[in-house]
Amino acid sequence: MTDASALAAALLDAATPPAAAAATSSVLDYLARHAADHPRAFFADAFPSLLYRLFVSSPSSPSFIDLAAADPDLATLLLNLLAPSGPLLAAAAAADRLALIRFVFPSERLPYWLRVALAEDPSPGLPLASPLLAARVGSDLHLSVFEYYLFWFAYYPVSSADPAASASASNPTHKSRSRIESWVSTLAPTPTAAGTHKPGNKPEPCLYLKLLYAYLRDFVPTAASTPPPRRPSGTLLQRTASEQTAAEADPFARAEFFLHTLIQFWLVGDDFSPLPVQTYRAFGLKLPSRARAQLSDQPPSPGLGDAVKLLIMYLNCCCARSPPPADARMVVSSGSQVGFWNPLIQRPMYRFVLRAFLFCPIGAVVKNATQVFSVWLAYMEPWKLTQEELDEYDVSLMNNRTETKQAGVPKKEKLMYTLAWKNYVLSNYLFYSSMVVHFLGFAHKFIHSDVSSVLLMILKVLEVLSSSSELADLLYKVDVAYHSRPSCSSESDDVVKFVPSIREQLKDWEDGLTETDADGSFLHENRNSDLRLFSSGEDGAYHLLQLLLIRAELEIQRLPGDTSSALQSLDLIKSRMKKIFQGRIEGAHHKNTSLDESQQQHPGRGEIFTPKHPVLGRSKFSEVKYRGDWMKRPISETEVAWLARILIRVSDWLNDALRLGCDDGADDSSARPTYIKFDRSELATIGGPKDAARMALVAVCSLLALVGQALLTFMRAHRVKINLRVFASKKLLAGLVLLYAVVAGTRSAFS
Repeated sequence: MTDASALAAALLDAATPPAAAAATSSVLDYLARHAADHPRAFFADAFPSLLYRLFVSSPSSPSFIDLAAADPDLATLLLNLLAPSGPLLAAAAAADRLALIRFVFPSERLPYWLRVALAEDPSPGLPLASPLLAARVGSDLHLSVFEYYLFWFAYYPVSSADPAASASASNPTHKSRSRIESWVSTLAPTPTAAGTHKPGNKPEPCLYLKLLYAYLRDFVPTAASTPPPRRPSGTLLQRTASEQTAAEADPFARAEFFLHTLIQFWLVGDDFSPLPVQTYRAFGLKLPSRARAQLSDQPPSPGLGDAVKLLIMYLNCCCARSPPPADARMVVSSGSQVGFWNPLIQRPMYRFVLRAFLFCPIGAVVKNATQVFSVWLAYMEPWKLTQEELDEYDVSLMNNRTETKQAGVPKKEKLMYTLAWKNYVLSNYLFYSSMVVHFLGFAHKFIHSDVSSVLLMILKVLEVLSSSSELADLLYKVDVAYHSRPSCSSESDDVVKFVPSIREQLKDWEDGLTETDADGSFLHENRNSDLRLFSSGEDGAYHLLQLLLIRAELEIQRLPGDTSSALQSLDLIKSRMKKIFQGRIEGAHHKNTSLDESQQQHPGRGEIFTPKHPVLGRSKFSEVKYRGDWMKRPISETEVAWLARILIRVSDWLNDALRLGCDDGADDSSARPTYIKFDRSELATIGGPKDAARMALVAVCSLLALVGQALLTFMRAHRVKINLRVFASKKLLAGLVLLYAVVAGTRSAFS
């Protein structure tokens, strides 16, 4: 008992890398000495202190995981201690077999909906809503040693965004059990310490990601086959003490618990719709979601995106090792065709990415959402994953990684979409369709703050959609089948059977996002009622992209310094748009309408990929009339910038002075005829050529004024404006200069 208490005190006092290494060595020595006698005193006294120092940071003492980023020796000691086959987890398994001790996880550290569920009266069916709730005793979760460790391991990446942790960080308590119960974390990103890798090389993964990959390899099966048969005892943790040995020997039960823990802490978190709609209604849970929707405004914790991405990469690698057959039917409730674990993670992953896009505040930095964006891309392209990428996190391959990279170069054809991944795309169709439209709304919100980063993100998304013609055709066929009447037969009959599942997913995965207090999207409130990737409406992906490019051109002009990279991204986006939408956007909902008829119904849409520049010989009369804000468009490369700005100002001044395009343009009171009364005495005095010339001049001026007034009346009635910007065209100016040179040369030749 004395040794365990002294070990706990040493762990709590360790605030530097050398002290942390010494404390870790003491733990390794203690476990080696007491491995045979089941050290209950260690888990009662030293184990909570060890977890506190491992996974919790405070302003005065960073966690051991954070300290290991700058100390390779400490990282090696922690890997030896916390490895799946290490002494700590071995001792935990031995303690759980004998049921020596149970832990109560602090409820304030749990995701919000789990706290609400625990506060409700116990219900026989409530544990079925989540296997984690099967361990409840009253209003607490009673966990084994192994489960308690995994809870804190999963809590580490999200601790910096925990409101309870932030509230209590400024009032640390003394080193006692009360301090353990009020764990806080001011977790910062955990990159590799500076100077540990050479420039140009990929940074070494942090210790936490190495441990995560080791646990995934050891706990989660890697085959995409049917899992082992389940025990008839029901839920994961509803077992007696006599069943402990069988449960520990069941690899599926351990994998299920581990994945459910990661999903609840990382992906679900404080989601205001944490469960599928059918499950929510079946168990009658009453979650005050609308009152807690503001919790979703918190950006993802630093480093959480890297952990989630590694989880997705590993699960997708399970599918890649045994890709689903191309002719299998999609069953959303069973993921045997798309990887067994994929249905478990689909809905939480979709809502995790969607909440990051919809609720990211305007004042936030785009980089806060970049980590979620990278997770989304990794989820959409499982065929690009190679074992070489996962080997970066494998501790056993650290020494011979160079030889492994040289021997394991993947073939190019394996990195492309193939028909073997058809069912994966169909079962996750909303990630390729609806999520793209939501992302465009996010891009519209942040295009003004970081146009280069936003354009690069848009380009990456379009590259995924256009990377394979088979993938684009599949997405388009599903969209056509989704919007077709059930009785209509079409060329997409082979995907019609997937439409009901996609329709249910759209309602379930975006549940609650039409509420006004959960709004924040660029889209309308009915945004989750339809698929709009190939929609020709104003809220479709194509028109959102068109508007986004116009705004991006204006923002690029305001950028200081070199803008060549942003302009290059803009050009690449336009080419990708043409590859994705041309030939599909017009016929998505008008299959029987020819391209010519569609262009007549929608003027100008047939030239959607033609730059709208004021070039002589290409401008249309509708453009010259200055309908809309034609002159307010960004200055193109075909214009003289300074001259265009002057002509725009002159045109605006003339339009304001002549009241062209104003709402009161119909008021043509000034165009009424003017009646002049002549004095009879003046009529007798008219005579002579001077008066006659004056009268002729007045008549000509009156005629010109009448014609001008009629022209102004016509322009006001038809809202036509003066547009002098066309004279800023480089081609027009070059023609005028050439004409002047010819005239001057001709005059000098004849003189």
